[in-house]
Amino acid sequence: MAATSAPAWRQRCEFITVYWLSGFVQEKFEIWKGRKDREQPADGSVSFTVFLLMPLVDSDESHLTIRENGDHLTLAIDWFPDEEFPLKVFASGTSGELLFMGEFLRETIFLHLT
Repeated sequence: MAATSAPAWRQRCEFITVYWLSGFVQEKFEIWKGRKDREQPADGSVSFTVFLLMPLVDSDESHLTIRENGDHLTLAIDWFPDEEFPLKVFASGTSGELLFMGEFLRETIFLHLT
């Protein structure tokens, strides 16, 4: 996604669903839901607070940030404090949704923004 189109999706998308597929130590699948944070970073990135929906275990909220790095987008999440995952962007058939995909080693992440 070109940097010129980023401001539109940053303003339009309020909700996020995170689908996290992990292949480390054991294979697992998690679904997180959240909303855009009221206070946004000054650098133009977008931050969300997400809560674990599946599996049904006690878990603290997590924070993730989507930021522009030149002509591409990256994901930072507090589970991996020093890592940024490059994102591929897929537009949906409706103008109000976006799908991002990120990969890192044996981790695959899908972000659905509405």
